[in-house]
Amino acid sequence: MVRLLRERAAFEANLFDENNNFLVAASVFPYFYALVGERNPRQAPKAGPRSEYSQLACDSFEVIRRQGPISKQKMVEALGGSISLAALDHALGELWSRLRITRVDYSPTEGSVWDVLYRWAPDAVREGIGISVGEALSALISKYLDCVIAADQQELENFFGNLVPRSRVREAVNALLAARELSFIHVGNRSLIQVTPPKTEMTTRAPEQRSAPRRTPAPRRA
Repeated sequence: MVRLLRERAAFEANLFDENNNFLVAASVFPYFYALVGERNPRQAPKAGPRSEYSQLACDSFEVIRRQGPISKQKMVEALGGSISLAALDHALGELWSRLRITRVDYSPTEGSVWDVLYRWAPDAVREGIGISVGEALSALISKYLDCVIAADQQELENFFGNLVPRSRVREAVNALLAARELSFIHVGNRSLIQVTPPKTEMTTRAPEQRSAPRRTPAPRRA
């Protein structure tokens, strides 16, 4: 996994509470960024009563921005040394869940290494900023169904509901069904959704014409 992160072949994201090691392929990462990433990633987060970021998260972002890529141990030192690792982990999780930062490497002596995402993967971030939420959600739903073959509506809402409101997921699925990009398939008593398979063109072969048998001329009499 570390090799994939180093080569930017995949990106690690903290998008689900139960799984902090969610790997996203580089080819689809801009769509994930379009759903959960910041539209102005260079603007530093600010703490406040209505902010989703704590003061420690804001301070950590500034340290990573100035000194990154940087290990967690060096971050503790830069923040003053009195910060507990548990508190720092929580602050990093706040930034990571919004794709402000990402893990880019791992050192056996210093642990995980972090950097701001807009510097580590500028092209992917730039592409994600230019994709609308509707376009990104439709693309990811189709990619998801390509992988699992078929899924029911509840499964799609449960998965993508971690990224956007479930109502947006229903709207995207209904739009894809109306456009016939998705279709229903019945498996037993369940009605599942799949990517509409391509139509197979039926070609009618013309019947082969048999040539009449050649007659052998009768031998001439002398």
